[in-house]
Order: sequence, then structure tokens, then C-alpha cells
Amino acid sequence: EKDKILAKKIGVGLIVVFVFVYIIYQLYMMVYTPVETEIAYDYTIEDTVDTEVFVAREESYITNNKKGTIISVASDGSRVAKGEEVAVVFSDTAAADTYIRLNELSQSIERYKRLASQSDNYTFDIDDLNDNIDTSVMELMDVISSGNFDSISNNLNDVRDQVVTRQIATGNMLDFESRLQELQAEYDELSKKSSKHSSVVANKPGYYISGVDGLEQIVDCSKVKEYTVDDIYEVLKGRTEKPPEGSIGKIVTDFTWYFLCIVDSNNIGNLEVGDKITVNLPYSSVNSVKATVYAINENTGKESSVILSCNLMNSDISSLRRENAELVIDSYSGLKISSSAIRVNEDGEKGVFVQNGNLVEFKKVNIVYSGDDFILSETDVGEDGYVKLYDNIIIAGKDLYDGKIIK
Repeated sequence: EKDKILAKKIGVGLIVVFVFVYIIYQLYMMVYTPVETEIAYDYTIEDTVDTEVFVAREESYITNNKKGTIISVASDGSRVAKGEEVAVVFSDTAAADTYIRLNELSQSIERYKRLASQSDNYTFDIDDLNDNIDTSVMELMDVISSGNFDSISNNLNDVRDQVVTRQIATGNMLDFESRLQELQAEYDELSKKSSKHSSVVANKPGYYISGVDGLEQIVDCSKVKEYTVDDIYEVLKGRTEKPPEGSIGKIVTDFTWYFLCIVDSNNIGNLEVGDKITVNLPYSSVNSVKATVYAINENTGKESSVILSCNLMNSDISSLRRENAELVIDSYSGLKISSSAIRVNEDGEKGVFVQNGNLVEFKKVNIVYSGDDFILSETDVGEDGYVKLYDNIIIAGKDLYDGKIIK
């Protein structure tokens, strides 16, 4: 009898152990994956060098011998012709205030006329209008984050106009006529007051920049190609000079201008004259600009002078002078794949195993860059059998081979 009881207990114990093991096995199978994968996606890596740059331009002073309040009428970075009006001078502040207000009223009148003309247009696409509003708001946020406060007013008006256009499209009746009459009445009344002024014109054709900094003449742009490390160190010290009496601005007379900087010779890499690179300006509203390598001059062997040329110009670029910069020496783009996934097949070809449904497939890679723990493979080789965007790359698994079925 005791043997039967013992046998029964052992049997129950074995059943409990079996059930427990079965449950553990089922839980394991629920979380177990025979392979570990990652998605192949586009990635760009840059070789960069931090440096300080000096912006050199062929600049000619604009002078004015009349006393009074000066207001620029040409935008910074805008192209002007010789003899074109770039600024106006008022003998008293009241006349200047009148002139400014008349310009504001004129712009507002034109804006409301444009909005009023849309009220007769019933072919708006609401989705497009919503997209336009989103775009305008994003552009406004970009301008604010970049610190380009001169452009905020224009971006705010653009947001308002997009919202008003949507209101018109959805049937809201807006009274533009009353507002136009108010603006026109104020404009007509203000026009009777004196806004007498004298003009300041460009002495040469080129790009107009309001204001001077005393650094306009310290670089001889005709010889900039020959500037050495020592020369650029002197420029970066910022030896300012006193501008001519009455200087109110300047004209950039040559459409090509230059970045002057010093770079550790070991960091230049494969940079050559004629290469096009990106100059990142993180503390400027410009953000980044494309430039061409104009000259590379070694001095001590440890450092080299690098001169970059550029012919872009706008309001933000016109304000550049001495900036902290990041030169993008090289840039590599491709599909990012972990180095642990790389295999070599029987033909000596480098590639990876890709999970395609429940099937393992070997695909070749064309390596364009190798990092510490990843490689970049050419995105579009143009041939079959190579890794493609969004392929499911196997980075861990046992007994992998081309054609294996994953269970």
C-alpha cells in the first residue's frame, strides 16, 4: 500500500514537472526569434572641421555729407545699379516718421486690395490652404529660431494672409472695403505733410549693405589666393580701420566673395582646389552655404590656409564677417548596416543575410564607408542581388545560409 501511495505521488510530481516545463517552453517559443534583424535605411555621415572664418568682399564705401535721419530704401544684399537710390536723408525726425508711415500704409493698402480680390474666387482647395498655413507657421518658427528678426514681420503677415484666405474660402464675410477706406484716408491725410528728403545713391553697381564695421579694407581680394596662415591670423585679429567720414553703407562690387580660415593640415583629407563643400554656420541666421575651394596654402606644414569662394548673396549673408564655422570636408551617404551583419560567400563577395518572409536570402553590399561598428552600402547599385532600402538585415542568427527556411 505504501508503494502505491509513493508511486502515485511520484506520478503526480512528474505530471506537475511536465506541465511546468511545457508552460515554460510555450512562453519561450512566444518570445523566441531564430534571428535578430534591423532595417536598412538611408544615412549620411560627414567629416567636419571646426574653424573660424573671416568673410572678405570687394567693398566700396557709400558716403553722405548731409546731416539728418538716414533711412535705407534698398534691402541689405539686394543688387543695385550705379546711381540707384539706396537711402534717403531727412532734416528732421517728423519728416522721417511721415515717410516711414506712408510706406507702411502703402504696403497695407496693397495687401488688403490683394486679399479683397480673393473674395470673388470660389475655387479654393481647403486641403491646399491648410497646407499653406502649416508651411507659413513652420517658416515663421524657423525664422524665430534662427534669430533673423528682420524677417519676422513679413512671415507674420504671410501667416495672417493664409488664415484670411482660408476664412474667405469657408464662406466668412470679411469687410475689406471699410478697412481699405480707413487706410486710404490716413494715407491721403498724411501725404499733405512734408516728407522732404535728399537721396543717397550707389556710386557703383553691386550688392548694397547698410552700415560699416571698419573691416572692409583689411583684405586685398585681388591677392586673396596667395594668403598664408600668417596672413589669415592677422586678418582674424580684426585690425579695424576708421571708415571715411560720412560712411553710411557699402557696395559689394564683385559678385564673388571669400571665406578665409586656418585648418589643421591633418584634417584636410582629400580636399582639393575646385571641390564644392558645405560651410555650416551654427551661430548665424545663414545656417549653411555652399562654397568652392579657391586655394589651399601650407605654411608650417602643421596648418594650412584655406580660401573658399562663393557668389551667393542675400540679407543674411551680407551680415557675415567673422564667424565660427564647420567645414564639411567629406560626406558619405548609403544604407547603414551593422558591421556584425557582414558575411563573405563562397565566391568571396561581401554581403548580408536578409530575411524575406520566412526565407534567408544573401544580398551583396557595395561599401562606400566603413565606421567603427557599421558600414554604408551604396543605396542604388542598379543591379539585382544587392541590399535595398528597407531590407530586413539579419544581424544575429545560427547556421545561416542562402535559401534557409526560418522556422
